[in-house]
Amino acid sequence: MIPPTESDRATSAVYLGLFLLSAAMLAFEVVLIRLFALAQGHHFAFMAVSLALLGGGASGTFLSLRPVSPHSGHRWLSLSALFFTLSVPASYLLVNALPFDMYRIAWEANQLLWLVLYYLALTTPFFFAGLAVGAALVAWPRKANRLYAASLLGSGLGPPLALLALATVGGPGTVFAAALLGGLAFVVLAWGAKGPGRLLWARPLSLLLCAVCAALFLLPPGAADIRLTPYHALSQALLYPGSRIVSQVWNAFSRVDIVASKGIRSAPGLSMAAPAGPPPQMGLTVDAQNLSPITLVPPSEADFVDYLPITLAYQLRPDADVLIVEPEGGLAVLAALRSGARSVTVVHSNPAVAGAVARWGAGLYDDPRVTVVVDEPRSYLRREDRRFDLVVVPVTDSFRPITAGAYALGEDYRYTVESFGELWRHLSPDGLLVAERWLQLPPSESLRLWGILVETASRSGVNDPGAHLLALRSLQTSLVFGSPTPVPEDDLNRVRDFAASHQYDLLWMPDLPQSVVALPALSQEGGPPVPDEHLGALGINHTNVVAGAPYFHAFARLVTTPDRPSFYAHYEYAVAPPTDDHPFFFHFFKWRQTPQILASLGKMWLPFGGSGYLVLVLMLLLVLGLSAGLILLPLAVTGKHQMSDRESQITDHRSRLTLRYLLYFSMLGLGFLMVEIPLLQRFIVYLGQPAYAFATVLGALLVASGVGSRYLAERVPRPLGLAALAGLALIYPVLLSPLFQATFGLPFAGRVVVSVLALAPIGLLMGLPFPQGLALARRHAPHLLPWIWAVNGCASVVSAVLAPMLAMGLGFRAVMLVGAGAYLVALLPFSSQQSAASSQRSSS
Repeated sequence: MIPPTESDRATSAVYLGLFLLSAAMLAFEVVLIRLFALAQGHHFAFMAVSLALLGGGASGTFLSLRPVSPHSGHRWLSLSALFFTLSVPASYLLVNALPFDMYRIAWEANQLLWLVLYYLALTTPFFFAGLAVGAALVAWPRKANRLYAASLLGSGLGPPLALLALATVGGPGTVFAAALLGGLAFVVLAWGAKGPGRLLWARPLSLLLCAVCAALFLLPPGAADIRLTPYHALSQALLYPGSRIVSQVWNAFSRVDIVASKGIRSAPGLSMAAPAGPPPQMGLTVDAQNLSPITLVPPSEADFVDYLPITLAYQLRPDADVLIVEPEGGLAVLAALRSGARSVTVVHSNPAVAGAVARWGAGLYDDPRVTVVVDEPRSYLRREDRRFDLVVVPVTDSFRPITAGAYALGEDYRYTVESFGELWRHLSPDGLLVAERWLQLPPSESLRLWGILVETASRSGVNDPGAHLLALRSLQTSLVFGSPTPVPEDDLNRVRDFAASHQYDLLWMPDLPQSVVALPALSQEGGPPVPDEHLGALGINHTNVVAGAPYFHAFARLVTTPDRPSFYAHYEYAVAPPTDDHPFFFHFFKWRQTPQILASLGKMWLPFGGSGYLVLVLMLLLVLGLSAGLILLPLAVTGKHQMSDRESQITDHRSRLTLRYLLYFSMLGLGFLMVEIPLLQRFIVYLGQPAYAFATVLGALLVASGVGSRYLAERVPRPLGLAALAGLALIYPVLLSPLFQATFGLPFAGRVVVSVLALAPIGLLMGLPFPQGLALARRHAPHLLPWIWAVNGCASVVSAVLAPMLAMGLGFRAVMLVGAGAYLVALLPFSSQQSAASSQRSSS
């Protein structure tokens, strides 16, 4: 290894090249998250983060085996930028052509091969980007803080650039834009290199490469479109003869498709007493999932709506002022207008969805009673003092088998106790909060919704939630009601009449006989089962009969038990109400289900063999194995070469020094993402969309970290910086809540400014420990510099998988605590400069 010398300087081209290349890398990471969510589902989105970090770790391992000198630094950077630019479109086009199908992986061994190729192809661009950054840090370690700052500042620019490109040129176009940005980095590095490290032939090649990247935008429409899994709702809808996509709109956080098909007839919960099905409809999908109907007739001609469960709400509250949250294709709005609502306020968080319904919905949003608001619902409600007679949360997503677990990894902030609490606060005194979900066996999705409503009523000061709630079910769905005031007798009679005439079954009524309400407890303790005919006489389990009346028993036990935590703990699935700290509505997994899930592998047509959570477990084992290999390989190889070296004679001291750096930089890699991911989640609700939160939080943290690395790393003592960083990580969850409460009503731009200012202090501190650790290594162990880059990257890979696992089990606040603990542990290896100096003297 040739140690860097002070005379070898990083030129301004190196800083600018790293800035552009890092921006391109993060932009590519953002678009991968979007394309994974579109192509394979939300559960694959986290894979993009792990791919990026694994590539960085692998580049550190490579640099450990192939040393970089200051004289070759420019050459390494230029070649890295070249191969990054080539690999971005190549990897995208390759994985788009691979016949990988995660749903068949349990019984088709060749899918494992495609998965490996999938992973390797997408890791390659991040490997070359990481190689550029690592090579610069190794070649010019005295300028590590400035080089690291340039990389962080560029990385901070990447996410907002990606969102802008997604809204402008779509997903494939953003891939090509990332490649073009990498090409510009290649131009800067090739033309700015001086001395023996320059590559003269790279200069004309860099210009040609940029021209080729620009030409990719001229590909025919559809030539580079993302290939969808055949199991998405859009893929299924297009199988019907004559189906076609009539509109496709990209924005920063979604792709909205409108499908014309004679086979689309959707009306969740439609009564079996309905004389006819829905009229002609079109289908609306967001990211190719959750087909929602757009009905092509006006309310006056939509007779089928009278046989939907939601029309009960308008019989209970006629001539109502209505708020409808996220109605997607507008079926709930159609029902409100058909049923005579006085006014209908519709809140869409996705402007492309609102625009699609306005364009294709048979004049639905032209009705003078309708007011369309494009905003995150909770942000809108914080600015709105109005109260509503009905607040409706319709079911708009597709039916999902609970045993599949394919959506367990996706957060949904619509269905948290805090979200329902905000909706509850906007009810008039006798208003109704109405929500609908799909039925599952055993009761799970509908029971979790019921639990949210029970918890919302309790937190709102209701002493007896059962007196304020109603529930009934169709063959497919459950409909639940909650009110700030006890349900009056007239409403109870209307509910019974409606259920009988529409062939629905009651799930909960406040006036049920105590003898019937108490029966589930007897059955739970092993007593005699409840006779079905006894319940049928009360309108329970009478029309859509399910043996044992499991829905009624579960609903009744939950609303009447004095110990709800015990009920949730002993229930077969995880159905406790989600919160903002734990927003995983579709995560029903409990570890006790593992034997059953493993026994079903390869025997059931379900993704992941039964639980999406186990995907994380398998991914964690995979990245632990890969990371361990990437970290240990350089030590094993260099250890053999050093046997004849004078320094190798004092192996004990050198090993202790290596272990110190291993602990320090692995804790930094672990801590950074353990702090970043919870912050990102906290800002999703505040900013309204995951993509906006990702761009704002990641951009603000990285830019602030870059500023901290450049201007504070040499001024703030390392122990003080780490301790302050851990302290901020501990108190931020407490500080953010009142900040959000006070500023939730600001317009979006104002909330972005507040977010950036709030994240600046912790971001500045997050940029200090890494360059400070590199400065230590440069003085005491320069041979470890490339290996340190591998350690940090590999630890980040583990953190990217471990953080979601901890969040799903313990919540995001616990993840933040782990991040703070990691930074505190990083204080231990070098508790004083004397210990590091002593180790260096011992190894000399």
